Amino acid sequence: MTEGQSDTFWKSLYIYFNEMDFESQLYVKKIYKIIILTVAIISFIIAFFLERFSVCVYSTIGASVLCILVLAPAWPMWKKNQPNWQQANWQKQK
Repeated sequence: MTEGQSDTFWKSLYIYFNEMDFESQLYVKKIYKIIILTVAIISFIIAFFLERFSVCVYSTIGASVLCILVLAPAWPMWKKNQPNWQQANWQKQK
């Protein structure tokens, strides 16, 4: 990959992951907390009865990875309330 292509790739990746509106950020944060907490509690109970702490650890790690793959990218459903920004007024100063 040349230098220009590399810059374009990283810029498009940055835009893809960082263009989520504010309301969706709060919603995603709540969903993430609910999923992780629910999986952690259920896996702890199962691990307690099986007497295997690794069940708890692996299921929580798996839930974290799943949340990152589903919630981290700025999917179109997280871009519904985009703010209306004012147009920039660029004037050359001489």
